[in-house]
Amino acid sequence: MKPTDALPHPADWSTATISKTVEIKRGISWSKEQEHLAPREGAIPVIRIGNVQERLELDDLIYISGLKPKAIEKKRVAARWVIIVGSNGNRQRIGNAVKIVDDTDFLFASFLIAAKPKPDSGITPEFFYRWLSSEQVQAYLSASSEGSTGLSNLSHSFFEAMAIPYPTTDEQAAIARILDAVDTAIERTREAVERAVTLRTSLLADVFQRMEYKSMKIGEFATDVRYGTSQASSERGWGNPVLRIPNVIGNELKLDDLSYVDLRPIDVDRLLLHDGDLLLVRTNGNPNYVGRSVVFRRPDERTWVYASYLIRVRLNEILLPDYVNVFLEIERGRRELLRRVTTSAGNHNINSNSIRLLSIPVPKDKEKQEHVIEIAHKCRMHINALNKKLSVLRELKISLMHDLLTGTVRVGLPQTPPY
Repeated sequence: MKPTDALPHPADWSTATISKTVEIKRGISWSKEQEHLAPREGAIPVIRIGNVQERLELDDLIYISGLKPKAIEKKRVAARWVIIVGSNGNRQRIGNAVKIVDDTDFLFASFLIAAKPKPDSGITPEFFYRWLSSEQVQAYLSASSEGSTGLSNLSHSFFEAMAIPYPTTDEQAAIARILDAVDTAIERTREAVERAVTLRTSLLADVFQRMEYKSMKIGEFATDVRYGTSQASSERGWGNPVLRIPNVIGNELKLDDLSYVDLRPIDVDRLLLHDGDLLLVRTNGNPNYVGRSVVFRRPDERTWVYASYLIRVRLNEILLPDYVNVFLEIERGRRELLRRVTTSAGNHNINSNSIRLLSIPVPKDKEKQEHVIEIAHKCRMHINALNKKLSVLRELKISLMHDLLTGTVRVGLPQTPPY
């Protein structure tokens, strides 16, 4: 497949290669002594790979000083430039791009590329960014990347030979307006998700702070604390469905990636899961994942078991597992758990005895536990609804980008009089 075949387009669209229509800059390198974590006089902010996400993230900038004026001017970028990932350990990130939307002056790191259509090219920066971000072009750039010392690198010759199909500037502007509107809806929904998560955190922290309780050990209520099976699993569907670390995400049970294990009947009886069993991640390279928990509810009639990197905690009727699950999610519960985590060979671990010793606030009335569970559930439902809306908007954007950037749907064209 030739690079000039990147996107189909209508016959009345023009085409031009990137090498003839787009100004390209390579990133800058610097020494550790020139790098600062906070702004200072004469230092300039630098965009790195970590700043190139779904949008340009500016929370973790560094600042570089001591550069010669010519070097600064050569590598400076501001509004309407597009920053492209040119080298990364993850091949799928090659070609990922963000748009600089304001006039703040930035430098950019050597693993990145900056690009902007030339003023006389007939291509607007907004249209170029949208074209570059389309699924087809992203797939081309990822497929063209070349491996080197563990990194994938964008093939510059391939990139510069790609032809951009583009309509008139009026149609480009109309396409940009439509996609900008979708982006605005996505951003507002994403912000709503963040606010809902913050609200849930604040509400639960406040409930636990105001509640009258007695601090007790989980072991006082546990009837069984047990490790799962270490027998190798498969994805062929033989034996019992087995829950693993990837199934415990965000304090909810995810069943998209199931494996199976063929156990002896005696082991099935020992490791089968009942409704209300609490599962905790017992070991991980990331300390934030250790102690991540979920309450099991049987999704179907099969007999479910769990793997060795999880611990099953079975509680008596006095302490509700959903209440424990909520507590372990909030900051106070995480602190209590993490102080009992040990480290060995790069992994962070919590064992069954440490889980028994976890201190938890237990209110006098079970109704108080149920009240906490209800608040957490309603907040979670609200967050899930917002996340579903966000997913729908992102799917809509992908569909619109395909239709608009291939000319399947035309916008911004002169209207023909009806007579």
